[in-house]
Amino acid sequence: MCSKAALLQWIAESSTTLQPKIEQFRLQARQHITSHAHTMARPAYQVQILDKSDYTKQFLVSVPSALPPLTSGAIRIQSRILAVTSNTFLYARLGHLLHWWDVWAPIPSFPAPYHDGSKYGRISSWGYAEVIESMHDQVPQGTKLFGYFPIGDYPEILEIDIDAETGHVIETSKRRQQLMNLYNRYQPFSPKTDLRDKEPRGWDSVMRVLFETSYLLNKYAFSWEGKQSHPMGIPAPTPWGEHDADLTNAVILLLGASGKTGLAFAYQLRHGRPAGTQPRKVVAIGSAASRDFSKDTGLFDDVVLYSDYNHPDALKNLGIDKDAKVLLVNFAARGRADSDWFTALKAMSDRVTALLIGSDPKFNRRSELAALAEDAKSGVVRGNASTLRDSAMAIEGQSKYFKGLEQDWARFKEDVAVLGLKLEWGRGMEGLRDGWNGLCTGRVNPTIGLVYEV
Repeated sequence: MCSKAALLQWIAESSTTLQPKIEQFRLQARQHITSHAHTMARPAYQVQILDKSDYTKQFLVSVPSALPPLTSGAIRIQSRILAVTSNTFLYARLGHLLHWWDVWAPIPSFPAPYHDGSKYGRISSWGYAEVIESMHDQVPQGTKLFGYFPIGDYPEILEIDIDAETGHVIETSKRRQQLMNLYNRYQPFSPKTDLRDKEPRGWDSVMRVLFETSYLLNKYAFSWEGKQSHPMGIPAPTPWGEHDADLTNAVILLLGASGKTGLAFAYQLRHGRPAGTQPRKVVAIGSAASRDFSKDTGLFDDVVLYSDYNHPDALKNLGIDKDAKVLLVNFAARGRADSDWFTALKAMSDRVTALLIGSDPKFNRRSELAALAEDAKSGVVRGNASTLRDSAMAIEGQSKYFKGLEQDWARFKEDVAVLGLKLEWGRGMEGLRDGWNGLCTGRVNPTIGLVYEV
């Protein structure tokens, strides 16, 4: 008979030897189950395809139901809730520069002519997806994710790691390494999370990322706590100090102020800064159609038209003199309105800065201010939400950053109805197609947030 100590040693050694075999068996079993599921009959999927030369030309394309197998550590997701905003158009317009056309792997056996990636492509939007299959122990089937998802119901594969500090899901595939970090981070929710709780999920999809842009600008680019970062984040192309960040007594003019990012920034200026650090005046610049809406939000001291840059009386009423600090922020100005207003303001004050966040998605040529932004002495700077977030997380730490964002976002969601905003829900890819067309033709009221159950 062997001793008790020898027996315990044999058990320990056997366990060590068997564990890799057990893990291998588990992986093979899961792969077999997944492979078997793929062979079962499925309905055809639908995806939105865009003409890369003209994003107003869209096609709903049915694709084969067979799905490629999952590899170890990957998950398969399917879009559940998607928002469509004018910001989505920007992904299409600049997709070739910022790799937004390349987010998802080509679909096998994609039908002609849409398999021609030089002419056609898929773009993505913000919303919720569900993990329908998983080969990752920390992200079980049924997990819900908030993030950047394909427009369609075709299931996609994410190759992932888990961020140890936040628990967020990080997409790590080689294909997406050129993508900005903002688009590779997903917030997970328990499989028990009910996406039928539509109101908060809808606002998350329509506005959370747009709100985060305004949050970053307010709290970090224009920090009152000495935590300022250049609007382009780290590394900054030009120095950005406390003098640049200080908005006390400044006059701020927002181009495209009725848009959701512009509204969120105006809200942050009014409600997200301590007394004594707020600007002297916040002015909305927009169209005649949006003027009443901008006034009714109560966020602006004055509302003027795009064309008022050429009207002396309108300019005089802004109360700008040579010593006034002036910030012109372009969220989505029409045509060359940013250049026209910048020129007019430079004639009124010696302290004018133009900040470029967005642009008119229908404007087909580079704006004059975009060219000026390359000159550090021009008074024109660019902003980028993804790199500014990276900078903010470096300043605060990831957990603290996201905690602060969640608190401000929760407060904003409580006030969206007061601002006159509301959701309009649709269902299915046909509904989403109609909403896309409505935005393209200008038929959608700026007070409406379009969101779809896919």
